[in-house]
Amino acid sequence: MSVHLYQKRWQLEPILNNIFHDDENKTIYDCHTPKSMNHRTTTISKSLGHTSDTDNSDNFEYIAQIDWRVIHSSKIRFANGRFSGQEMKASDYLKKKSWTGRRQHVFTAEDGKEYIWRDSTLHIRLFLTDKGETPVAVYRRETLRKGAHLEILPLGKDLMDEIVVTVVYIEQQNMAQIS
Repeated sequence: MSVHLYQKRWQLEPILNNIFHDDENKTIYDCHTPKSMNHRTTTISKSLGHTSDTDNSDNFEYIAQIDWRVIHSSKIRFANGRFSGQEMKASDYLKKKSWTGRRQHVFTAEDGKEYIWRDSTLHIRLFLTDKGETPVAVYRRETLRKGAHLEILPLGKDLMDEIVVTVVYIEQQNMAQIS
């Protein structure tokens, strides 16, 4: 079964300040970027569920931060896993490739496998580099008829956190190039 994550808010920079919820309207991820004139940091957190049966508020666990830079490479910090606590250049973690005018980003995930995001006008699709054309995840951009959403296919369920972090980074980079 695929996991569908929908963005709750429609706004100017929806990928940087949004809640991602599932088909049952349960919050799964929270993406928060405080407004700042010169330095912005996006914090991506994952819902751990409700604190109790009587309390409807969710507990969140920090999974990553992205420090956005204009002149130098942006930085990514993961809370857990192989890169736990390390600050790395986004350009080192997500290597850009461009063939035939299409943007692509390659990264090695926590599972040690290499993945590639392939960018097109209406969506970005994630593939295992050695598995051909079977997608792992698809981020569909907002259209006039539908809001943006991320579909994580069965191959990507163990990589959900990394998929969300990388799609936030790539989509914000795309939006920055457009504006």
